[in-house]
Order: sequence, then structure tokens, then C-alpha cells
Amino acid sequence: MKSFFRQILLIISSIVLFISCSTERKLAVYYAKNASSINALVLSPAFLYKVNQKTYLLDSLGITDESIFDSVLYANSDLLQYVNDSLFLSNYIYGLKKELAVFGIKVYGEKEMGSFLENDSNAVLINVAQVELEEVLYPWEDITQIYDTKYTYSHLLNAVYINSWIEIGKYDQVNSTQQVYFASDLITDIVDGEFNYDVFSQKIQYMYNYDSLTVSQIYDYAYVLGRTYAGYTFDLLLNTYLDKKLLNGSRSDKYWRYDPIKHVFFPAQKDMFILME
Repeated sequence: MKSFFRQILLIISSIVLFISCSTERKLAVYYAKNASSINALVLSPAFLYKVNQKTYLLDSLGITDESIFDSVLYANSDLLQYVNDSLFLSNYIYGLKKELAVFGIKVYGEKEMGSFLENDSNAVLINVAQVELEEVLYPWEDITQIYDTKYTYSHLLNAVYINSWIEIGKYDQVNSTQQVYFASDLITDIVDGEFNYDVFSQKIQYMYNYDSLTVSQIYDYAYVLGRTYAGYTFDLLLNTYLDKKLLNGSRSDKYWRYDPIKHVFFPAQKDMFILME
């Protein structure tokens, strides 16, 4: 008898879960289909923060005055000193705005703020408050398995972390509800390496070529990141909407992503913003 009641409870739970997921999906589809009702104002920072983390340079240059550490490191950076703030940020913001439009969102720039403020509903502020570039040496290993033996070759790659702090939330002229979100991505030298194993001598040789990171690639990556973070932004708005609509345990624990080209929803892994407390 206990087994029978346990099976009944399991069936009921499955039905409730199915209905809940079905409702969640319908709401997600509705939100995506009506994205054209969203009005988003995108704001850009005035400049980049640039930090050279290759502090070993200070020892090699014999610098001991802490007051000039940052300026000396910047002047001796391989990439940061050559990055133009305006060009980087224009690519970043252009990618962000262009991809938001792909989702159907009506996008406004800073020069269009007057028109944006005329919207009396469904207005969202996306303020890229700060972008920081960190130049580093990035340790990376090329690994292969030959028979029962693992072989590795270590590299120190020239790399730049791009860290972004973005304020996102509903906007009205009385009560704004923006929160700060963080994202960080990395661009590095590219290594084309190959392990060559001689079966007769049982020796292995590692051959490789570097494709060194360039400032031009950093500009291109800024555009890619803008498009990526537009997707994160839509996903954030979508999941916030689902959280508000589905209360009392009816919301699943999934954080949904949406592909506006294929029109499909799928669970996020690590590809999302981090909420700053």
C-alpha cells in the first residue's frame, strides 16, 4: 500500500513539474516574441582602465619608487599603451547595440536620450559603467596522450583580460532599479603546436608556432564581446521576467538562454553575468 501511494505521489509530482515547465516555456516564448516592446538606452564609459600586471618588469628595470609603478608598467606594456580607448569602446558598444537589435529590442544611444525618456513603459537602462583591460602573462599547457603516457608543453602567452561592470535594470524617472553585473573574458596569443612521436626511437618532439596577439585583434574582440554581452543582457531580462511571473515554487532552477536566430531556449552553463553584491 505504501508503495502504491508513493507511486501516486510520484505521478502527481511529475504532472505538476510538467505543467510548471510548460508554463515557464510559454512565458519565455511570449517574452522573446514581444521583445520589440523593450526600449533600451545604452550608455558607454568615457575611457578605459588599463593595468599592466607584468610586475616582474619593475625588478628588471630596477624601479623601486612605488608612486611610479603603474606609469612605468603602462609605458612598458606590449599592448595596452597602443590601445585607443575611443576605437575599442566604439567597437564594444556597436557590437552591444547591434546584437540587442537582433533580439528585437529598440535600442537608443546617448544622443537619443531625449527620445528614450519619452517611453513610459518597458524602458531598460544598460550602462556600461566601467571596462578594464589587464595585460598579463597567461600560463597554458598543450597536452597529448600517446599510448599510456601523457606529454605536456608549457607556454607563457601574452594575454589581455577584459573586465566589464554593467548596470542593467528597469528605468523610469521616479524609481530606477539598476543592479551592477560583472563579466570577464580573455584573449591570448594563439599557439599552433604538435607533438611528433618517433615509434622507433620512442622519442617525442614538440613543434609550435605563435600567432602573437595584436592590438587589431583586441579591437575585433571588443566587438565580439559587445555582441556576447547583448545576449547575456537579454537572458538576464528574460530570467528576471520569469522569476516575477512564476512564484510559489513554480519556477524551475534553470537559467535560460535564448538564441534569436534559431529561436531556441537552452540552459546556461557559465555564459552569464555575475551579480555584484
